[in-house]
Amino acid sequence: MLKALLKKQWLEMTTSFRRSSVTGRARSGWRAWAFLAMAGAAVLLVMGSVGLLAALLCQPLSAAGLDWLYFALMAAPALLAGVMGGGFAAYGMLYCARDNEQLLALPIPPGLILAVRMGAVWLLGTGYLAVVLAPAYAVYFALGARPLRAALALLPATVLLGCLVLAGSCLAGWLAAAVGSRAGRCKALLSLFYIVLILAYGFGSGFAVQQGLTWLLTHLDEAAAALRADAGAVYLLGRAAAGEWPALGLLAAAGLGALGAVWLTLRRSSLRLMTTRRGAARAAKAARPARPRSLRAALLCRELRHLASCTSYMVNGLLGSVLLLAAAVGAVWQARLLRGALALLPGAGAAAPALGCAAVCSLVSMNLLTPPSVSLEGRALWLIRSLPVTPWQALRAKLDLHLALTLPPALLAALCVLGALGCGPLAGALALGCVGLYTLLAGALGLALGVRLPNLRWTNETAAVKQSAAPVLALFANWGALALLWGLWWLAQGPLGGAGALGLCCAALAAGCCALLGYLRRGGSRAFARL
Repeated sequence: MLKALLKKQWLEMTTSFRRSSVTGRARSGWRAWAFLAMAGAAVLLVMGSVGLLAALLCQPLSAAGLDWLYFALMAAPALLAGVMGGGFAAYGMLYCARDNEQLLALPIPPGLILAVRMGAVWLLGTGYLAVVLAPAYAVYFALGARPLRAALALLPATVLLGCLVLAGSCLAGWLAAAVGSRAGRCKALLSLFYIVLILAYGFGSGFAVQQGLTWLLTHLDEAAAALRADAGAVYLLGRAAAGEWPALGLLAAAGLGALGAVWLTLRRSSLRLMTTRRGAARAAKAARPARPRSLRAALLCRELRHLASCTSYMVNGLLGSVLLLAAAVGAVWQARLLRGALALLPGAGAAAPALGCAAVCSLVSMNLLTPPSVSLEGRALWLIRSLPVTPWQALRAKLDLHLALTLPPALLAALCVLGALGCGPLAGALALGCVGLYTLLAGALGLALGVRLPNLRWTNETAAVKQSAAPVLALFANWGALALLWGLWWLAQGPLGGAGALGLCCAALAAGCCALLGYLRRGGSRAFARL
């Protein structure tokens, strides 16, 4: 029984390596090896980046006799990475598993099912932990003062830190499940907010790490004394990872104690966890009178509901809008800094409207709402076909969704950026026209690619959003169109001036929009009807 459960859990964990989520077909031969090689290359890239950072810290800290500080600085982010990665695994395996009914129908104790799943979470969390911790140890073996002691501590420290990661992952997964079960229709919006927080944390931590390392390498004694006095847990963590056996004993007590507490808590409620459907729709709903809408508004509401119900679609499709709002706030907040940076560029005053327009359009190109919209219809494409609407009306609703969610933040960001740069009224109006026409062009181009390159056989909506050909090609096509526009402006600004070159770009964008809209009304509608 245990062997069968372990085999089932292993097959579930390695599904992405053996089966394509785009087509649902099994990977075989060179495709499986190519996917495995790509995954291995990504892991090696991350480990190499961590190794470069560790090489900067290891030699000066080890020479100063602060080996524990080096390991503390490397083990703390390793723990964070393990908890973040293991939290997603715990959410899917422990709290939102899809095969609970089938397993409970078999003569298997719920505690055994829970133990196997917790073992899988431990394995994945420890894997994320090792991606950061392994290169840190490898660098210390080459540059550290006591490599033998660290080598003896490598395996027990990794296992014990994995126990802490498992306890933190179970807690993080429980919090995610608790929030998701009460989020309802706001679940996709909360996921977008979470991604924005991660991006903000990533950018902020990048600047903080740069400044912190500079201060650390010049104030080693102060930093070590402060950590000993005010951060005893970090001090203990560094000593244990460095191979000091008393600290390893304390780490073992903390890790095994946290793991035991989590096991006892989940064991008591394992049956309730496996039989509770989190986030399920309520059986009874209050009846409300339907409001009459026009056909175009009703189709737009349908697209909005589809967007709100798909987390990956909202996260990947609306990230550009969030960045546009952030750019608007940043331009108002740092207007003086923008004008100062512009003054440092020779002859950049006349190019200010074009530079602001290009910056806003580069963020607009990241909103990929129309490329996956046709593929997301999937096997339910017959629903839109059964409605009394023409193919062009269905396609126009998808384009309306892009314009409704991209054009207002784009114009707001353009107004703030152009105002911060001090552009004139004529050049500013032409730059706003370029932003609006580029937004329409990006949406129409993405919709045309989505009609020509649909993927209607996906097994997961994430595959239609991220792994289809249309979104990838649309992103590069948007960048290519922006590069062509910048080249056109650069060639025309000499004879026509800055404002004249912007007017020429507006004309080129208008011509492109007319051509794409004409194709969507005729050839695109026929292609959509043949799907």
